[in-house]
Amino acid sequence: MSKRFPIPAFDYAPYKNMEWDEPQYVSPEEQAALIDAAQSGAGILFGCHPVQANPGFYERFKLRGSHTHALMCLLPPQEIRLVGRSHAWSIQQALVVDSLDSQRSNVIYDWKTPRPMNTRLGPDEGVTFIGKLLYVVCSHRYSDYWIFNRTLIADNNRQGRKGFGILSASDDDINDFHACNLAFSWS
Repeated sequence: MSKRFPIPAFDYAPYKNMEWDEPQYVSPEEQAALIDAAQSGAGILFGCHPVQANPGFYERFKLRGSHTHALMCLLPPQEIRLVGRSHAWSIQQALVVDSLDSQRSNVIYDWKTPRPMNTRLGPDEGVTFIGKLLYVVCSHRYSDYWIFNRTLIADNNRQGRKGFGILSASDDDINDFHACNLAFSWS
């Protein structure tokens, strides 16, 4: 390991050879119902759901590919810790926005790996923020645009904390879901 430019530890082995099926996307009507329920305080609905955005959103962020989707993250209104990690040959991007509206969405975090095979995705220790509705897109760079990664949503409840993880694979032929991973957790 480099002493001059240390990289954070990331045990990617558990994310190799995972089962994957095309996700069942939540309809706009179901999204609205989930958002209303989460905002009313029904905590059992906090979590992550695959959704579709309009083509204008994908164009704005130069996103392309066959796995077009975003992940709607319903988070409780309390302190959330977000940590990113990666293990992939291609440059990875974790784009976190507050809306899928192509004209009004604001970028909250736009984390990219600094170089191939680097585990750093965002700050080493992650970030903390007050939970709210967010959307995540995981992708990898190709030329001057980004190609969607395939994603899985993982339960991340451990050590007295609640949460979920977003796992992604940038290669369609290999089910190794450690390319661009995010972990959301809270007490």
